[in-house]
Amino acid sequence: MARSIKLADELYQELGRYGNRDESWNDVVARVLAHVDEDAALEDRDNRETTHNSQAAEPEDSALSQLPDGTVVRHRYQRGDYSGETVEATVQGGRLSVEGDTQETRSPTGAARVADKQLRGDDARGEGYNGWTWWEYETEDGDWEPIQELAE
Repeated sequence: MARSIKLADELYQELGRYGNRDESWNDVVARVLAHVDEDAALEDRDNRETTHNSQAAEPEDSALSQLPDGTVVRHRYQRGDYSGETVEATVQGGRLSVEGDTQETRSPTGAARVADKQLRGDDARGEGYNGWTWWEYETEDGDWEPIQELAE
């Protein structure tokens, strides 16, 4: 099922100028995006003040803050073509950092999505991750438990 977005009436009318009656709205939006200066758009995004910045969350807001910075969490694939493969992330300020990711830290779910995509590429799921059950950490006893256990 395709995702959908809601557009403000003004934006809807503005986009309509770039299409004709025989085109889908997806085609119109794709054409407009193809002509966007991507570097300028990303620079503009990075320079904007945001009212909601998930990276600014205090470490105590996350059960992950119970683990010291630098703690490695992992996900081990159990089935399929990737069975036995392992991906890792590092706890940093109550969030997770995946090596090679351009964003400094992510939520457990965001980190799961990035790590899975790095390993499996096009085979990765697009969505549907639960990072709290996906990642596991090593206990003092040497056992690996889902990070969800930290929240309980």
